[in-house]
Amino acid sequence: MRHVLSVLLILSVAASFATAGVERTTLGDIPRTFSHYMNAQEAALCRANAATGGPSSYFFNPACAADVLGVAGYATLRLNSKTRDYLPDGAESLDAEDDAVLFSQAMAVKRTDFWVLGFGYSCPSYRDLDLTGRVSDGEEITPYEAHFNGSLRFFEAILAARFGNNDQGVFGISSGAVSLSESAKEVRPGDPIESADLSGLGYTVALGFSFDATEQLTFGLGYRWGTKIKVKGQWYREDRRDETAVTQPVAVGGVRFSPVESVTLHAGYVQEGWDKARADLAAYSDDEGVRDEFDEPIGSAAFGAEVDLMDGRLALRAGYSQQVRADLDEGIVPDTSIGLGGGYSFSEYFVDVALVRERFDEGGTSGAVTNYGFYLSIGYLF
Repeated sequence: MRHVLSVLLILSVAASFATAGVERTTLGDIPRTFSHYMNAQEAALCRANAATGGPSSYFFNPACAADVLGVAGYATLRLNSKTRDYLPDGAESLDAEDDAVLFSQAMAVKRTDFWVLGFGYSCPSYRDLDLTGRVSDGEEITPYEAHFNGSLRFFEAILAARFGNNDQGVFGISSGAVSLSESAKEVRPGDPIESADLSGLGYTVALGFSFDATEQLTFGLGYRWGTKIKVKGQWYREDRRDETAVTQPVAVGGVRFSPVESVTLHAGYVQEGWDKARADLAAYSDDEGVRDEFDEPIGSAAFGAEVDLMDGRLALRAGYSQQVRADLDEGIVPDTSIGLGGGYSFSEYFVDVALVRERFDEGGTSGAVTNYGFYLSIGYLF
């Protein structure tokens, strides 16, 4: 029973579809992977800057927080729109409203001599899903309503220190609390209302390193340990007090290169898990209730470019990422992502925006799922 919390609210919906022989799609999952971009720069570059992107990359590499001269901070909103087509070929049908506005990240740091201190908030996984329609109970088509909600949120202190000749190297650490929250409510005529409500806290820590090989070339590495979260609450009609949910460990590596002063190129790799992704991270089950198992870690490679115009006040960004390692039956992380965005600085303040198109291979009756995310980051840097 220790892994039951990782099989999210999809289980009850999957069971209802099994009797009708319909392949279910991902309905109520709150993946334990870091599946959402968290700020506009990260989104526009499709996470190519995860290891070398300055303060906006602190979640994956805390050393990046030291890439400031004085004080820096920002807050980010994400507006999401996901196109899904559930059960399109029969009498069953479901309409979905999926993910709306999210306060996805905020951070602030201050540099004093060789030290950088600050704090950060990040929400890398989130789901707010409403379903309405008609599904089979094995004998007839009946109305169905459901609402699923869940989040994975990190609250951290950040510490980084510069060292070496001309402060070329940086070590960084971030540490704090991670909060997991999941809830569900399903309504069928003639059946009791099914509901679930779980919550828990855990401890998180990440380490990072960056090195300026030259004025034009920077390397970065980061690692965030998997987090065990003690949860309590009701999983439908069963008590789930003091059980453990686990987040996925994640490692990043990357390079930043500026061939000319106004152009910056990013290349990065993000990997979750090592020899095998944790089974208790799977947010899915098949129609017989059997857990999905991953035979490989989840890995994505990304490339991005940034061009500065108007004496550095205007930045234009573009990125592309491709899933290169994963044996997944369902779409937990995007197969491909394309990002476009830009930013403008008003004296010490800045505004960044990004639009990302993500393509997931869901399989089953719904085929591919396309996700569109709009990101707005507002901050200061002085």
